[in-house]
Amino acid sequence: MQIRRLILSNFRGVKSGQIKFDGHTILIGGNSVGKSTVCEALDLLLGPDRLSRSNAINEHDFYRRTYLDEGGEPVKITLEVVLTDLSPELDKKYRAHREYWDTEKQTLLDEEDEPEDTEHDHVIPALRIAFEGQYDKEEDEFTAQTYFASPPSEEGESRVRVSPPSKREFGFIYLRALRTGARALSLERGSLLDIILRLKDEDRSAMWEQTLGQLESLDPPIDQIPQLKDILQDIDKRARRFISLTADGQAFRLFPSSLTREDLRKSITLFGTSERSSTPVPYWRLGSGVVNALVFSLLTFIAQLKKNVIFAMEEPEIAIPPHTQRRIVKFLRDRMQQAILTTHSPFVLEQFNPEEVVILGRDQNAKLEGREVEIAGIKAKTYRGNLRRILAEAMLGTGVVCVEGVSDAEVLTAASNVLEDDGTDSYTPLDLSGVTILQCEGDSSLLRYGKFFRDLGKKTYAFYDKQANSEIVDEIGELFDEAWQLQQTGIEYLLADEVTIAVLRKFLKQASKWDDYPSNSTRPELYEYESDLNDAAVRDLVKRVLRARKGSGYAGRLVELCKSDDLPTVIVEALEKISEALPDSLAPPNDVEEDDNDVFS
Repeated sequence: MQIRRLILSNFRGVKSGQIKFDGHTILIGGNSVGKSTVCEALDLLLGPDRLSRSNAINEHDFYRRTYLDEGGEPVKITLEVVLTDLSPELDKKYRAHREYWDTEKQTLLDEEDEPEDTEHDHVIPALRIAFEGQYDKEEDEFTAQTYFASPPSEEGESRVRVSPPSKREFGFIYLRALRTGARALSLERGSLLDIILRLKDEDRSAMWEQTLGQLESLDPPIDQIPQLKDILQDIDKRARRFISLTADGQAFRLFPSSLTREDLRKSITLFGTSERSSTPVPYWRLGSGVVNALVFSLLTFIAQLKKNVIFAMEEPEIAIPPHTQRRIVKFLRDRMQQAILTTHSPFVLEQFNPEEVVILGRDQNAKLEGREVEIAGIKAKTYRGNLRRILAEAMLGTGVVCVEGVSDAEVLTAASNVLEDDGTDSYTPLDLSGVTILQCEGDSSLLRYGKFFRDLGKKTYAFYDKQANSEIVDEIGELFDEAWQLQQTGIEYLLADEVTIAVLRKFLKQASKWDDYPSNSTRPELYEYESDLNDAAVRDLVKRVLRARKGSGYAGRLVELCKSDDLPTVIVEALEKISEALPDSLAPPNDVEEDDNDVFS
């Protein structure tokens, strides 16, 4: 079974919204854009135990916390999800609620469509589940229910509710960020341990009765501890002055819990033993990485026991090293019928194809939309190749600087570090601005990648060599937010022409001793450095050295020797312009003295 579409109305920060899914899906977007809201909406619709909890919704689940309109009437939260890829058993069982989904148009067939329309290969059976939540004025409480949206109920007719057993057949599992594992590793309803228990043993009544009986008959009982026993006996004597109590022994006892199933679910804690200690401790004392790995192992167990799983997870990267992030995502893609993830990690995002990426955005009217990534102009092979992680990082950031080659990228990176080290308060380095430098390898690629990221809503910048074709210059100027054209045909010539002569001499003095310093057996004078060379000769020698070692780090190492006053003007201008457009939001104002203890207060 798979989720195809989600519609939201008046839910949390979303006034209205619609998200479409096509198989495995990764949701990306800025903080507070609505990623968690989407997951929570799916859990309200499909979570087997969500509505059985007390206070399934409350005031804060309503858009702008408005659960009564101006006339005092209840405002409704409405959610709707379309499910497809039903097993033959489920399709037969729920045929009374069957609708049809057009996979090409990504929409449900209308009631007016002809019956033969359902015979097309791209039209498949579907179920539509709806959620409704509102405030009950008479009972002074919030109500929530899920029901089959088809067939539509006539006025006065009750709607067919979707029961928890039905939702378990749908196979939806929702796991919030793996920060603590509190829900995942408890025995509360809907936890991973509870799901495994249900799959392994349909009749759990004997287990609970046996456990409760053992707690009740602890030997010795808790209330026989001398200090507690004395206090209870004193309470017993004093209470008998005012009320009639049992004549058969002690009236007041102490037990380790309320001796109910629900109390046990909340109080039972998973203990574990780490590699370096033989003493069992509660799972949350084992460390975030161990807890997250434990949660992952439970997922493998569920995948083995249950064939049909729609799995939603927030930020699988929390406290997880990159290689484990990749393992988790690969496992989910291979073993879950559908995986829906949110992420801020390029190591997670890079494992999804462009058509599986949904970029969430919310406009001024609180309308939530999900846009698919369009890679028109970029070859799929290129997207899935060496650039994949860089592209993923840029998609998660705020902006991108498109450059033509490796040397350009290393120079801008090094120059950004120089400006940062010089201590200019107003300057934000590229990495803190969320800007990625992308090597485009040529003019045409520069334009393609610029369009790609502009269409994603990112800030786009170009830093490129001198162009003979004025039309390309005009295209770049129209496409990018800001663009800087060099007056030279390569970044190496710019450095040789404009970096201060003292720095160039220092660079040549050091570089001439490096093992990979260029040489020419027939004309050794081409790369020889002598301290008495005049300024013009020094600049010419720097050009030859940088060109000979293009892309090997020489240009970046030259820039690292600079102070901000030593750098070419165009580089400083470009970096400061980007910093001005995308400042560090965590930095203190210029007129406020920074206190290390209050940076995040």
